[in-house]
Amino acid sequence: MCGKSSSRRIFFVLVSVVLVAAFLAACGAGGQSPASSAQPSASAKASESNKPAESAKPSASTAAPSKDPIKLGVIVTSTGPQGAIGEKDILGTQMAVDEINAAGGILGRQVQLIIRDDGGDPTKALTAAQELVEKQGVTIIAGTTLSSPGLAMAPYLTEQKVVQFGSTSSDSLNDPQKFPYAFSQSTPASLQAVAMVKYVADIMKAKKVGIISETAAYGQAAMTAYKQELEKKGLPAPVVETYPQGAADMSAQLNNLKKAGVEVILSAALTTDAVRIIKNFKSIGWSVPYLGSVDLGTPAVIDGAGLTADTPVYAIGYPKWAKSDKNPVSQKTKDFAARLAKKMNDTTLKESPNITGQFYDIVYVLKAAIEKAQSTDGPKVAAAMEQLQDFDAVLTTTSFSKTNHNGPGLDDMVMVVAGSLKDGLFNLAPGY
Repeated sequence: MCGKSSSRRIFFVLVSVVLVAAFLAACGAGGQSPASSAQPSASAKASESNKPAESAKPSASTAAPSKDPIKLGVIVTSTGPQGAIGEKDILGTQMAVDEINAAGGILGRQVQLIIRDDGGDPTKALTAAQELVEKQGVTIIAGTTLSSPGLAMAPYLTEQKVVQFGSTSSDSLNDPQKFPYAFSQSTPASLQAVAMVKYVADIMKAKKVGIISETAAYGQAAMTAYKQELEKKGLPAPVVETYPQGAADMSAQLNNLKKAGVEVILSAALTTDAVRIIKNFKSIGWSVPYLGSVDLGTPAVIDGAGLTADTPVYAIGYPKWAKSDKNPVSQKTKDFAARLAKKMNDTTLKESPNITGQFYDIVYVLKAAIEKAQSTDGPKVAAAMEQLQDFDAVLTTTSFSKTNHNGPGLDDMVMVVAGSLKDGLFNLAPGY
């Protein structure tokens, strides 16, 4: 019995030894013990430190640059009395965007236009701006066409930090302290007044000047600027006549100017109104030089009023598009004229480039600012625009600063014969 018992003990000891050995072998082959897993080796620590923390991992939106389209809001006046201007604004905008998208877009992103018509109504303009910002997520708006709608939008867009870049010429909008996100590719009324009054006083040598002006924002700004510049030149106070924008007839106002014996008229009238005024000249049998904005050089006015190269109607023009023996036309100007003609299915440019070119330039200036900012964020784009200097746009040489948000300057303006338009170019007004 004793021998059997001893044998059993030896057998159980041997089995226990084998089991323990197997367990230890399994631990060595399969991993660490609980104690060792709580204390990683130095190499294991280094490997773990190279992995980003969960909070540091890039989100889907920052892992790579966005490829979503850049939404560019556009608010113009494409219906109503000044609708012809807005249609040209859209043409220039679309032309620029088509070129940019074909070349790869901006920051590798295509540009998507979201166009709204304000009809020249300030309330509609503000409503359109709110919809673009709050429902479409727009941070940049090209527009407006007219000054009154632009002024209506400006406080809201300032609050929302959305860039507003149009062709408005009201000096009230060129106030970077009040409207830091509002920019214009048009010369302000004050500078247009300087160019026109300089021509009237220094070249025409006129002594008695009349003004005919709409009562909307543009007209008020232009009329005030005309008066100030005439006073600086030492000329007598002008004879002033006003009318509501879109008035059907201005014969009474012209007859008053005629009776006062004015030698030249400074106009603060946009396209459709200007056509009526020039036709009213003919109806009352009177002709004196009539000076105004770039609108006078548009086909809507030239054709609508029947202007010719002999008609004494002079418009603000751009040196790049004003021809004379002393002022050769650049290849860049010729190339744009050819592209615009093709866009309009013509062999040569029968249009004035002035309005179409403004919004074409607006898009390319915005492209330069977005690329400089590397962002479409309103504050960043606005800051980048303020740093743009001597940008070689199609119509002008554009510069901005922290104190001036109107791109073109006095050197970008000359007076041209409105009815002399040919192949997109104008003759310089007499006396240059």
